[in-house]
Amino acid sequence: MLPTAFALFLGSLTLFLWKLDNPPKLFYDESQYVFAAKAFLAGAPNPNPEAPPLGKLLIAISIKTFGDNAWGWRVVGTVFGSLTLAGVFLWAELLLHDYALALTAALLTLLNNFLYVMSRVAMMDIFLVGFVIWGLVGFTAAVDLEHIGAIWRRALVGLSGISFGFACSCKWNGIDTLGLALLTALFLFFFGQRSLDGRTRRYTRALREIGLVPTGVALVFLPILAYSVSFWPLCRSLRRPFDIHELIAMNVFIWRFHRSVPGNAFIASAWYKWILQVAPQRALSYLVGNWVVMWGGLLASVVCLLRFGKSFPHTLVVLLYLGNMLQWAVTPQKLLYYYYYFPAAMLMGVLIALALQGLPNRILGIRPSLVCLIAATCVFLFCFPHMAHLESPYDCALGCWV
Repeated sequence: MLPTAFALFLGSLTLFLWKLDNPPKLFYDESQYVFAAKAFLAGAPNPNPEAPPLGKLLIAISIKTFGDNAWGWRVVGTVFGSLTLAGVFLWAELLLHDYALALTAALLTLLNNFLYVMSRVAMMDIFLVGFVIWGLVGFTAAVDLEHIGAIWRRALVGLSGISFGFACSCKWNGIDTLGLALLTALFLFFFGQRSLDGRTRRYTRALREIGLVPTGVALVFLPILAYSVSFWPLCRSLRRPFDIHELIAMNVFIWRFHRSVPGNAFIASAWYKWILQVAPQRALSYLVGNWVVMWGGLLASVVCLLRFGKSFPHTLVVLLYLGNMLQWAVTPQKLLYYYYYFPAAMLMGVLIALALQGLPNRILGIRPSLVCLIAATCVFLFCFPHMAHLESPYDCALGCWV
């Protein structure tokens, strides 16, 4: 598994880095976070106090290392994008116990358009998703791996909690997956032994080996600690005290800002329209989900729903998808944008792999997974010239958007 994960990391990083400095100027929302990152370095007032600090700190480290240019702004995002892809493969392998399907899930994730675009723009979402995916890897490994002992299980679930906390310190949306992980752990601990699914009962035994208190510490205390500690560099840069009063004040401002900010109505869209989005978000590298992966993932989610409650992997991934989608139905933010679909869209490859697991390896002599990959590759290549900001005549090499 690990050599394949490393190969996926290197291969995707090469793809993400190609023409990373195109466009050479800030675009879309990059200015908000890049200026905040440069303020970090200069010890100047924070121009973006409406967002948690960790992602901006990562961009600041990148600028300090690679310079105040397009590479410096974006290269850390490409690294996180590649780490995310490797994490998806490892997580899918833990869920599926099938190398070929786990690789299929990872490749579909690479081809879903969201990962490519969001890994090459200096915004917070790739850091959020990267930490979330590795939090899921740690949580699933803690209960799935056999013969590792209680100490290793506690370490893995602890690292999972820290990763979820860092996700929240990039964007608050990380709380959705953290909450689902905590509820899953509580359900397994108290009710999992009654399940008819043998795997669910095995996970319950693993969690009870970890213990209720260590699990609570890992998924409640450690995320809060990781989230809080991420504010320390910001407070130090601003020469403000790092204490509970300052943390509360900063987070109250974030909450009030997002409840009151009007946003840009010209590019906003309702959350329930994202699942069948066809037109690209032109200002953000022509972002639109790969239709094969997005719509195939919707069909796969229906297949997985049929096994809801009967199979732990199917139940978990469906809950994660629904949680990351339905949060927008209750989020008090006034306007929503298509790229907010990113965390939920990243689950589509895993949903398709789970649905494929119930099919024969070959139908009429053809592997269904191969058909999905070929179709997704064709759509990705059609979108690629625009997503990569290639200039004429290469921008329409495979067809132009109308």
